[in-house]
Amino acid sequence: MNLLLDSFEFGLHTQIHYGVGMLEKLPDVIKKYNYTKVLICTDGGIVRSGGLDRLEKILTKADITYTVFAEVQPDPTLEIVEHVKQIYLTNECEAIIGIGGGSSIDTAKGASAAVANSGNLAQFEGKNKLPNRGPDVIAIPTTAGTGSEITHATVLKDTTRQYKMGILSEHLHPKAAILDPQLLTTLPKHVVAITGMDALSHAIESYTSNQAQPITEALGLYAIRLIGKSLRPFVARRMDLEAASQMMLASTIAGAAFIWGRVAAVHALSHPLGGRYRIAHGLANSILLPVVMEYNVSTNLEKFREIAIALGENVEGLSVRDAADRAVFAVKKLVSDLEIPPTLSQINVKLSSEELDVVSQEAFDSGIALANPKDVSAADLRFILERVL
Repeated sequence: MNLLLDSFEFGLHTQIHYGVGMLEKLPDVIKKYNYTKVLICTDGGIVRSGGLDRLEKILTKADITYTVFAEVQPDPTLEIVEHVKQIYLTNECEAIIGIGGGSSIDTAKGASAAVANSGNLAQFEGKNKLPNRGPDVIAIPTTAGTGSEITHATVLKDTTRQYKMGILSEHLHPKAAILDPQLLTTLPKHVVAITGMDALSHAIESYTSNQAQPITEALGLYAIRLIGKSLRPFVARRMDLEAASQMMLASTIAGAAFIWGRVAAVHALSHPLGGRYRIAHGLANSILLPVVMEYNVSTNLEKFREIAIALGENVEGLSVRDAADRAVFAVKKLVSDLEIPPTLSQINVKLSSEELDVVSQEAFDSGIALANPKDVSAADLRFILERVL
């Protein structure tokens, strides 16, 4: 970027409240904005872990009235969002609390959008097509991965098309985010691994994107450094609060980076894979990230060299090209160390030639890959897919 000739924008719209035990401060946030009744949007995992019970006790002690929807599913659908909207309206709520992983927070955002905008939400797919801001959302992430607690996007499944569609709008930024690392310590090992890789894909894609600018580059690289330092220890010991704290911050920082720096070919492909084959988003990103990095590495050797260093690689004495290649090696090694399958076939997903064409075309048509540092056609996206079969 030429700072003398180019211009850029950057802004955050979400008030972040971070700290170990910060969930206890939620009533203060609710009262600050004068909400008298809230809708809690969450999933069965939070119920089973005791997280919902803890939240309800905090709200009850503070005399805050609430209604609960605890049936969020992975890859939330437009139909579920419409159902949550009706619960919100029937109970005359004034704000929505999304607590859980990205699916719970995206459902809360989608329901907020549906309350304020009539018709099928599919009509608002894409960027800046949502006319009205809905009721405020308070996002409480319990995974360190999606960054949805701070972003301007909700990803919802259109079951008619069997497609995960994204709505991007400044109206979708949560009003507040509660970041409490204690909420991460009950996560299963595999969830920590793939959500951490989701955060890494956000950081790397936003850092190398053709939409990157100085602020997003700084955020992305710092998030990469935190993940390189903390993801392995956190997967190994989920009660490690220091590692949990660093991963929670890394996820949110990477989210802030990709609001403006954008994601690219990894996410372009992972969305149709998730929509059609129910592959967890973080798992799809884990499989795709090293291959997309290999495809892109030649576009900016210095940036990829910096990624290698941030991930802990020793590049002393190496040429810039060899140092850049170490970034790809470092991510492949991380995937292996986290015991994440590196190919689709190892998770029992097999794509026919026709299916490869469909997924590649959907990925291209989404427009997400326009931010990729190296131009990609549908054929290029198919080539990348073939390498992860």
